[in-house]
Amino acid sequence: VTEMGVQNGGVHLKPEQVHKLIQERGDEVLFFDGRNSYEAKIGRFRNAVIPEVRTTPDFLRELEDPKYDALKERPIITYCTGGIRCEILSVLMKNRGFKEVYQIDGGIVKYGEKYGDDGLWDGTLYIFDGRMTHQFSTNSRDIGECEHCQEATSNMTNCTDLSCNRLHVACESCHETYGLCGQHSLANA
Repeated sequence: VTEMGVQNGGVHLKPEQVHKLIQERGDEVLFFDGRNSYEAKIGRFRNAVIPEVRTTPDFLRELEDPKYDALKERPIITYCTGGIRCEILSVLMKNRGFKEVYQIDGGIVKYGEKYGDDGLWDGTLYIFDGRMTHQFSTNSRDIGECEHCQEATSNMTNCTDLSCNRLHVACESCHETYGLCGQHSLANA
């Protein structure tokens, strides 16, 4: 990152180019989530790598883990909600030896506008406003799992224990019943 912005990041791909790359290279291509890991609980690209991070700076530490070494020679498509966080992630990956790094131009939002739920995206998109989630079509399916009853849901909510406030997946019924995340509801049982 310089005064001119993010420099030397991944190659930007339009949604159509993402599909073309996958048609040409098949299973060799790997999606790499550039969001906080909790966002991927309700929506992600198929077979994506979901790093255990809570903030963008966590990627600095995460990418040093040897578990990613075998991926450094593969074509990697980074993605995030709107394309900002993967700008940073793609630079970090290239600086840590990843050879072929791409990013979806405009992020998941632009991809979803183009393909809806008929592409390679599964679930709903976590967003940082009062809606919490966004479905690209009425064909969207819930891939999240309620922490309490394991029912399929895309409902994201904060734990009502103020010392926690952890964002978690809970169906409407369990959220009304418990209000707490799975960790705190077990502690209070």
